[in-house]
Amino acid sequence: MMFKRLAYLFIALAFCGSLAAALPVTVAFVDGSAQLQSGSSWKTLDFGDKFDSAQTVRLGPKAILELTVQGGSVVVISNAGNYVVDSLLKPRPEASAVANVASKLEKLARGSGQGESTVAGVRGSAVDASSLMWAGAGVEAEAAFDDGRKAAERGTYSLAWDRFMEAVNLYEEAADPSGAARSAWHASLAGLASGSGAKALSALRSSSPDDAGALRGSYALALAMLNARYGASAEAKELLTRALKLGWFDDPAMEADAKALLAGL
Repeated sequence: MMFKRLAYLFIALAFCGSLAAALPVTVAFVDGSAQLQSGSSWKTLDFGDKFDSAQTVRLGPKAILELTVQGGSVVVISNAGNYVVDSLLKPRPEASAVANVASKLEKLARGSGQGESTVAGVRGSAVDASSLMWAGAGVEAEAAFDDGRKAAERGTYSLAWDRFMEAVNLYEEAADPSGAARSAWHASLAGLASGSGAKALSALRSSSPDDAGALRGSYALALAMLNARYGASAEAKELLTRALKLGWFDDPAMEADAKALLAGL
């Protein structure tokens, strides 16, 4: 009888321990197909949804999910698959090459509203705002880009991200891939400055470094770093290999960072 009581006590303690270990999480950002397992079915996740960290999420191809955890930590996933959120909360050492590029980009992002800037080969914008209004781009796209630039100058980075992403879509509608790529680059800086790596990655994935002109090396390096940081290492490796082969990194420091990042993948 005593043995049964002890067994029940241990089971109860284990159950309480499992409940205590689970933490409340909130969807801060989602792009693409992200779902939460609920019994035998899956529920589509949306901004602001709340659940606990003992549950499983599923990401489709190219999806990005950013979760804020009680206590202030943030988790970003960007590779297709199923994940128990608790397993993502365990501290993981970050590769030095990833941390190095991330630090440079974050420094660049904090000054992204101040005009032209370069941090160890990673460029902000090599031209002023007026020269970013390419021939053939729609008036609405130009206006959205300019609104994003002004919001970044004011330090309202979330608004800047929204307006730059609107410009991406409008430039695409105007059949201007260069305008879309430039807007995506600036949106990524606004995302980083607002504290959201997920927004930065979503922005860069919305366009292509092939269309970014003089910024294609910076674009490729930033995209590869964010892919590597958030689980999409294969995509990062493929992009860096191609960019190095094509000679996109025209700055020695940038090329060295790209090679170091690739070597760690």
